[in-house]
Amino acid sequence: MDKFNLLECTLRDGGYITGWHFDDEMIKDTVKTLIDAKLDFVEIGYLNNSANQSNMTQFRTIDQISSFIPKDRKDSVILAMADVLQFKPEDLTPYDGKSIDGIRVVFYKHQIEEALVMSRAIKKAGYKLFVQPMVTIDYTVDEYALLAKEIAKLEPYAVSIVDSFGYMLKSDFRQYFKILDNILSPDTVIGFHSHNNMNLAFITAQDILEYETSRRLVIDASLYGMGRGAGNLNTELIANYYNMTLGNKYDTIKILQLISKYIIPIRKGKNWGYSPYMFITGLYHYHPNFACYLLDEVDVSVSEFEKFIQTIPHEMCTKCRKPYVLEMWEKFKQGE
Repeated sequence: MDKFNLLECTLRDGGYITGWHFDDEMIKDTVKTLIDAKLDFVEIGYLNNSANQSNMTQFRTIDQISSFIPKDRKDSVILAMADVLQFKPEDLTPYDGKSIDGIRVVFYKHQIEEALVMSRAIKKAGYKLFVQPMVTIDYTVDEYALLAKEIAKLEPYAVSIVDSFGYMLKSDFRQYFKILDNILSPDTVIGFHSHNNMNLAFITAQDILEYETSRRLVIDASLYGMGRGAGNLNTELIANYYNMTLGNKYDTIKILQLISKYIIPIRKGKNWGYSPYMFITGLYHYHPNFACYLLDEVDVSVSEFEKFIQTIPHEMCTKCRKPYVLEMWEKFKQGE
């Protein structure tokens, strides 16, 4: 593995756009092509105890994923994500080299204990452990240091800094990076997962690729930036930037072929990426679904939305459910 690496998460984060409905052949072709394009890590989807359909990137079992992985995975590491609320540790099956190589544990600040239980089970089962604390900037420096010390005991393969709401600056990333860098084993990879609410993802990623550090780093990206709300860092952009600045590694033509074949057709009927509404959620540090859920049901001007978001209690900024958003919108309209 190189010092700087890319993790492709279209089939997982892009699933927020399609309800994780992707044709089985598309899943196989996408995984194989990303491997051929020399992506270092390929995330194939979610582990979910409730999943029971084909043509989806939510998988009930780890074994179910094996049919989507080519025999020759070359140097790529294949991953799945496990949300602590969606997959039970007791449903992990031991690593056998036929399916995924690693599992990313994703959790909010109030779910740390559940995440530690899941993480221990993943290590015991023999998988590479990736720890993904969402909304990293929600932690104070002291809180993050305490979390890092607990995670370090697990000897994870990687820990990611996560800009869930798309407003982290380069200086924010550096602050949290220094905490992890001082606490984690030198062998642990540090990652960055970003969203594009304020169009900062590419800027911060470029800065990361210029870091003077001996530690290995990994940056998440998705095809055409496909992902929830404002979407993610674009794979094609960061892969090309890597090639231009660090040496030719990634096959951007294969990446563009995937975008042309699969993502452009999805884009014609679905929407993601930067918008003034996403900017406002980033500006006020609120979950992007406050915009997504509301715009699904109501025609709201940018000015109206800016006034509305300020009426949401700050303690609810990460607790976003559609009924709550619509209820608060009705209260907002009645109060005008």
